[in-house]
Amino acid sequence: MANTLVRYGRPRIVWSPSAAEVIVCVAVYPSRLSVTFAPMQKPLSAYLSENPVFNYELTIRINSRNYLERIIAFEQAFLALGEEYGMFVAVPFKQNIHLSMAPLQEKYAKERFLSIEQRKTERLRLLNVEESKYFRNRVRYLGLDVREAELEEGITVAPVNHDDELEHLAAVKMMELTPGPGLEYEELMDEFYWEEDLRVRIKSSANIWLETITSGGGDEPEVTVDNRAVSGRFLPIFNAWLEELRKLVKAEKGSLVAI
Repeated sequence: MANTLVRYGRPRIVWSPSAAEVIVCVAVYPSRLSVTFAPMQKPLSAYLSENPVFNYELTIRINSRNYLERIIAFEQAFLALGEEYGMFVAVPFKQNIHLSMAPLQEKYAKERFLSIEQRKTERLRLLNVEESKYFRNRVRYLGLDVREAELEEGITVAPVNHDDELEHLAAVKMMELTPGPGLEYEELMDEFYWEEDLRVRIKSSANIWLETITSGGGDEPEVTVDNRAVSGRFLPIFNAWLEELRKLVKAEKGSLVAI
C-alpha cells in the first residue's frame, strides 16, 4: 500500500515518565488510577503560506470520437489516485461514515455520462466535480485529507468547521483544483472532427512542502524556520502521487507542467 497523508495523520497518545517529554500534551485526570493525555492541536491556517508554494497545469487531449469515455475514465482514475494518496479526496458530510469508493465512482461515472451526453452544461470541462449533483449532496471534495492529521510530531490539526468561511478557505488553499474554462459544446458539435485540450490547475499554499519557512520582512525582522521535519514526511508522498499522476496524463497524450 502506498504511503498516504492519513497514514501519518492518525493522532497518537504520548506518554513518558519524564515530565519534560510530555510538554506537548494536556493531562486530564478522570480518576486516581488512570491518566489520559490529549494531543495539542493547531488550526489549519497555521500551515499556510501567504503565496502559492506551487502551481501545476494539467492537460489532456480529447477528440470528437473519444471525448466522452476519455473524460470519465481520466476523472475516475484521478479520484482513485487521490483516495490512495490522500490528495484530492471525497469527504462525507456526515461524521464517522466510512466512504466506499467503488459505488461512489460508479454513481459518479453514470451521472457524468448523462450530463455530458445530454449537454446539461454549456461547456465541456475537466474535473469540475461541482457539476456532479451526486457529489454535491453527499461529499465535500477537498485537496488534502487533513482529518485528524498529525503534520508535526505530537500535534494534530484542529477539526475544520466548513460552515465557517475562513476555516473552509484555509482547507481549500491547502490544495486547490481549478478547472479551466472548458470548450463550448455548440462550437464543437458544429465540426465534423475536432481535437482539443482540456485543462485544470493544481495549486497549493501549504507550507508543509517547504524545507524552510521565512516570515516577517518589511518593518518586522525576517525569520527563517527549519521545516525539514515536516516536509520530510510529506514531500515523498506528494512526489509519489505526482509521479503516478504524470503516468495518467501521459496515457491521455497530455502534460503536467509547473507554471
